[in-house]
Amino acid sequence: MRPDLTFEQLRHWSSGITAAVSATLPEEISAHFTAGARHLVASDQVYIGLYLRDSASITIYERDPDHWNRNYDTRKYRQDPFFRLFAGTRQDFLLPLSALDKGDFHTSAYYRDFYEPSGSFDEITGVFNFDRNAAGFVTYLRRRGARPFGNEDLAVAEATADATRLVLERLWRQWRPPGESRMSLAGLSPRERQIALLLIDGGCAKTISRDLAIAPGTVRNHIKTVYRKLGLHSQVELMAAVREAGTAPHPAAATFSP
Repeated sequence: MRPDLTFEQLRHWSSGITAAVSATLPEEISAHFTAGARHLVASDQVYIGLYLRDSASITIYERDPDHWNRNYDTRKYRQDPFFRLFAGTRQDFLLPLSALDKGDFHTSAYYRDFYEPSGSFDEITGVFNFDRNAAGFVTYLRRRGARPFGNEDLAVAEATADATRLVLERLWRQWRPPGESRMSLAGLSPRERQIALLLIDGGCAKTISRDLAIAPGTVRNHIKTVYRKLGLHSQVELMAAVREAGTAPHPAAATFSP
């Protein structure tokens, strides 16, 4: 099927792709790409990120992660039929949810615990392999009340798959630059190390403030210091550096003495 696109859809898409392939921060890549892609495939939300076969999902947010997708990256991705397909094959794919629904999706634990409570209704997901361990993913999502994705929507996603792969490859390079040095948290103070570990576990200034019972402004100042001492610029870069260095201790193992 040949996609029937409007000038405005093409303008937003072209602008988003151009900005995404020249952006230097993962969050900027995500923001530019998803802004154009939402118009192109008429989606309520578009997410991009990385899948790793050693059991990990990393969604790159253009703004603070929402509750549902932080939960997804922490635990629920293991139940996602698209992640399971990625983990079991080395082939690229771009599929609607209906292609993986064997009639039991609405009774699955993933649907009950994540998909239905998140307000999701239908999706198209593409996975593009980079090496034997890693792939980039894009998910076009529609919420309850919207019409299901149709053949024309899938045709649009397929027609732009090469450009999407290009953006995801850039995201992979920026998230984990070649030759990245190993990182240590040893140079941080006890409080900075505690906050760094909570960031690695997916926390944000608001949740860390609540967990540690300290002011959000104080947390943000500590986060800035952590990034400066480690030579990083964002939470995404911190998580990438820790993954390159190996397994980090769980935040629960961190201690703090005033």
